[in-house]
Amino acid sequence: MIGVVGESLIDIVDKNELIGGCAFNVALASARLGAPVTYFGKVSGDEYGSRILERMIDNDVLFDPQLCGAKQPTLCSKAVLDKEGKASYVFDYKETAACSITEDELSAAFANEGDIDMVFFGSISLLMEPGCNAIFPAIKTIEGNPVKFLDPNIRPSLVKDPDGYRKMIFDYASQCELVRVSDEDLSYLFPGNEEKQAEQSLLDICKGSLIVTRGAKGSTWYGKNFREDVSAIKVEKVQDTIGCGDTFDGAVMAYLDRNDLIRRIDSIDKKTASKILVYASVAAGLNCLSKGCEPPTSEEVGRVGNDVVLE
Repeated sequence: MIGVVGESLIDIVDKNELIGGCAFNVALASARLGAPVTYFGKVSGDEYGSRILERMIDNDVLFDPQLCGAKQPTLCSKAVLDKEGKASYVFDYKETAACSITEDELSAAFANEGDIDMVFFGSISLLMEPGCNAIFPAIKTIEGNPVKFLDPNIRPSLVKDPDGYRKMIFDYASQCELVRVSDEDLSYLFPGNEEKQAEQSLLDICKGSLIVTRGAKGSTWYGKNFREDVSAIKVEKVQDTIGCGDTFDGAVMAYLDRNDLIRRIDSIDKKTASKILVYASVAAGLNCLSKGCEPPTSEEVGRVGNDVVLE
C-alpha cells in the first residue's frame, strides 16, 4: 500500500472550481495508474469536502473516515495561469481542514491502515501551521519503516523563514529513500548557485535517490554511482500544467509498485531509471491535455498518440 500525506483543496481557476492539492493529486494519479493508495489528509464536512470524497471514491483512492467530516472549511486557492498554461497560486490556509490535522490523528490513521510500504509527503502541507508539525513525527511511527518519498514542491509565498525552511527540507531529504525536486525548487533551496552545483549539493544531502525535473528540458535520475537523463515530452494542445508534477510523482510510485521496486530503490540501474522517467513523463504530459489535474490511466499511458511524443 502507498500512503500519501498532505493537503486537498479547491483550486479556483478562471472562476472554475477544481479539486486539487499536491498530495491529493499524487494519490489520484497513482490510483488511476493502478497502484493501491490511501490518502491521509483532513477533509472538511462542507460541500467542497463532499466533492473531494466523491472524487476519491470514484477513483479508488482509499481514505480514513476518521479524518473526514472536519468542522473546518475546505482550503481554497486561486490559481493564475500565464500564457504557457503554467500556474501560480495564492493560498489562505488558516483555520481550514487541511492544516488542522494533529500528530495523534495522523498516527492513528496510519495504524488503522497497518500495511504501508511507501509514504509520500511534501508541498504546502509542510508549511501550514499547526498541522505541518504533525506530519514527519507521525510518519516515523509507521510500523515496518516504509520507504519515504519527499517532494517539497515549494511555494515561496508561504515560506515565512527561508533559512529555517531550507534546513527542514534538507533534514527530511537526508532521511528519505527518494526525493523529487524541480529546477525551480533547486533555485530556491540553493539561491545563487548554478544548476549543476545545486543538484550536487542536494545529492550530497540525500539519503537515497534523487529525481530532478526541468520541464521542457527533461528529467534526471541520480542513483548509486550513475546519472540517467531522459528527454522532455513534447505536448501539443496544452491546456495548463496544473498537477503536472504531481502526476509525475504518482506515476513514479505506480511504476515502482507494479514492478515490485518500492523496497528495492537502491538496486535500480540506469536502464530501469530511464523506464521510470519515461513512464512518469508521458503520464505528466497527458495530464497537460486537460484543464486542472486529470491524470491518465495506465491504459492511456500505454497508447500514447500524436499529442504526446518523446523529443
